[in-house]
Amino acid sequence: MFIQHIRIEHFGAICFYEIDLAQELNLIDSRYADEILTTINFLLCNKPQSAIPKQWLQVDTQISAIIRLADDSYFVCAKTQLGQLQLFATDPAGADVTVQYQSALSHCEEQDDTEFFDGQDNKNHLRLYQYYCREEYDDLSGRTRRIADTKTFRRYLCRYIQSFCPEPINCAKKHQATINAQGIFEVYYPGFWGGINLSETEEKLFRYICFQNVAEFWAGFESIRDLHHKKKPLIIQNFIEFLDESTDISNLIARTKKLQRQIIILTKPLDGETKKKWIGEQNERV
Repeated sequence: MFIQHIRIEHFGAICFYEIDLAQELNLIDSRYADEILTTINFLLCNKPQSAIPKQWLQVDTQISAIIRLADDSYFVCAKTQLGQLQLFATDPAGADVTVQYQSALSHCEEQDDTEFFDGQDNKNHLRLYQYYCREEYDDLSGRTRRIADTKTFRRYLCRYIQSFCPEPINCAKKHQATINAQGIFEVYYPGFWGGINLSETEEKLFRYICFQNVAEFWAGFESIRDLHHKKKPLIIQNFIEFLDESTDISNLIARTKKLQRQIIILTKPLDGETKKKWIGEQNERV
């Protein structure tokens, strides 16, 4: 699935905003990044109504989008009603398909969370550990709709952890990302034991590698469990604007694209040359 078009009116600081999106890779640089992120999460049924700041809603707030799910197009809109944003979906013939649309995008809460990368979040390295030591996290069963309790999930998790090979964090240095026996992502430097200090760029790259691996873990599990879930877009925020100019993330982006998901990178406004530097000519929408 992918978001083809978004139009936002009178929402938060936005008076009017409109954008076409590509099926694969998109970089949205805007001072309205928070409003756009909230809109996308709402359209994808990722967050509850309570996640929308009430002060952003106006009586004339309107959001509309064209969303493709396999061979089907959904025309999704949202308007303010009784102080809340209400979502509606129709098919190309104009028939109301709101229930079908919401059902198609109904994933477990945990999966929805793993499809969003926030470079400010320092807990990505613990996500597989939480699956491994699920007894310490009472809400995990509910957040995964009991998927994490199945033997298939447990076996696949152990196999994933045991087969993990260290990955370079920065090709210019020897820092590597690895996973310990309980599923915690750690920074490893060959021949050195103890605390390792990372630069801001290296820390962001390490966190992204953790995010990438968790996304690949779920993709692999879905392939063997055949969950038939729609592949929602991967959303990335607070990342590229924190990297050194000399950093090369082309391999990371190429690897993320192999997940065959729409990728939406949100960032503060950037000039054209900076966009090309980070994403290159492969970026389809900027």
